[in-house]
Amino acid sequence: MSFLTRSKRLILTLSLSAIIPCAQASNDTITLGVSSRVPNVNEDLILKTERVLTDHFGPKNFRIVHYSLDGLVEAIKEGEVDIFLSSAGLYRRMSSEGVRDLVALASPRFPDPNHSEGTAFIVRNDRTDLQSIKDLKGKILAANSPTGFSGYQIGLYEIFKAGYDPERFFSKTIFTGEREKMKGVVQAVLDGKADVGFLRLCYFEDMIDPKETDPNQLRIIGDRKKELNCSHSTDLYPSWTISTTRHISPEKAKEVLQVLLAISPTEKGAFWGLASNYHGVDSLFKDLKLGPWYYLREWTVNRFLSTYWPFLALFLLCIFGLIAHGFRTEILVRRKTEELELAHKSQTQLLQRAKSASERLDSLQKMGAIGQMSSIISHELRQPLATIQMYTRGGLRVIEGLENTKENSKIVSAFSLIDKQCVKMESIIEKVRSYAKQKKTKHELIDAAEIAKIAVENFETSKNGSVKVKTEFQTGSFVWADSLELELVIVNLLRNASEAQGNVSEPIRISVTWADNKVEISISDKGRNLSEEEFEKLKVPLTSTKENGMGLGLTIVKTIVEAHQGKICFKRNSDVGLTVTVSFPLAKDGFACQTQK
Repeated sequence: MSFLTRSKRLILTLSLSAIIPCAQASNDTITLGVSSRVPNVNEDLILKTERVLTDHFGPKNFRIVHYSLDGLVEAIKEGEVDIFLSSAGLYRRMSSEGVRDLVALASPRFPDPNHSEGTAFIVRNDRTDLQSIKDLKGKILAANSPTGFSGYQIGLYEIFKAGYDPERFFSKTIFTGEREKMKGVVQAVLDGKADVGFLRLCYFEDMIDPKETDPNQLRIIGDRKKELNCSHSTDLYPSWTISTTRHISPEKAKEVLQVLLAISPTEKGAFWGLASNYHGVDSLFKDLKLGPWYYLREWTVNRFLSTYWPFLALFLLCIFGLIAHGFRTEILVRRKTEELELAHKSQTQLLQRAKSASERLDSLQKMGAIGQMSSIISHELRQPLATIQMYTRGGLRVIEGLENTKENSKIVSAFSLIDKQCVKMESIIEKVRSYAKQKKTKHELIDAAEIAKIAVENFETSKNGSVKVKTEFQTGSFVWADSLELELVIVNLLRNASEAQGNVSEPIRISVTWADNKVEISISDKGRNLSEEEFEKLKVPLTSTKENGMGLGLTIVKTIVEAHQGKICFKRNSDVGLTVTVSFPLAKDGFACQTQK
């Protein structure tokens, strides 16, 4: 091996031994990135923090690099910094890069780290036309930077929450620049170049030099200032935040956190605390479509599908629904046609049934009327006929005791003829009574509730459904009765109730109940109230409360009820109308129980 070769190897070895320690030292160095910032009252805490961290880790192991806002963003993405100091807004903007917050700034004015940053809307004090956010619409805005969190974005979000589009709210926006240019915002408002300006929290109270600018020339829009707070027009968010990037080790991050929390408050009381709620910052970026949600401003096929898939699905569903509706409509039309044909047929049958039922009821009514009239006439004629016959036979006995003369013989002959005609008339009356009675009524054990149900059905059918009847039937209401006559009683009472109600829409109520050895059938209507005279007429045969009524129907009802050992009573309702109650002895074990008096 030549001397030259050995010399080259020696030089290479020495070079590597020198480079490796340097690289290792470089890897151990913690880089703090600091964003550009406007002067603020908490500047002393930031400077103190830089000094304490440098003293703790040493100048060789800790370095500080100042960036513009955009420069710090690129440095975080490129992995050039391990920890960084920025606004809470920039920290949350970089959440997709794996950054995590360590501490957030707090102060005696705002001891809650979650609510220590905001924005004040300033206008000239002589602008009386500007009193609220809505008055700022269409005006000119002055702000420090389009990426400034407290200097621009918080203010826009307040406008958004007021219900306006912040990007179209102002007619023009003037950006004065970062760092010390927030002073330019104040000057732009005072010079009339802008109508309103956005200042970060406490800048109005602490950073405006009274020697240069009179604060009384400015006014805060929508000031929410409390006793110890600074003027602000917006909600409050976390302030300056120190965060770690994904490039720092957990051990170093823990050590940095311990150092930061150990830093004592400044003379003005500023200190580092732990913020636990950045939800408001996230909502700000999402609603304004900034930071992690900037993609919402750009339309792609995927975003279009992900955003409007419910509407697309609904559209496709509507198309499918229209097709299905076409088939279904065709089926329904065919089905409806068949149903209409069946309904027409059913209606025809119903009308026929109604006609038959009506004719049957009329026949029952006529039969009852004829029988009742025959009974009344024959009953009333028997008394005067018996009187005539008695006087005739008495006269015959008187004349027969007298002298038998020609004149007396003529009188006897006349009286005999009268008596003979009376006998003949009596036989005629008996025939009429026999015809009216026809034959003895056959009583059988029946359920009055079932008969009432049939009567209601026939009644409603005869009325074509125009009259409604509400029923309440108690089963087991057994009586000894003729089913046809009992049905006639119920139908007559229902008809009277219907005629009494007239056009009243309330249904007729009928109930069949049993208790205390009797069965009661009650029918109630909502007709007009009867006078005392009309009410008394109900108790008199062959009288009616109707203008052209003959009273036959109620007379027939009373006759049938009495023939069944029943009773009928009338009672006026508490409001309007009348209730008719018919009672019969309750049949138990095949025997009728006598009603207890």
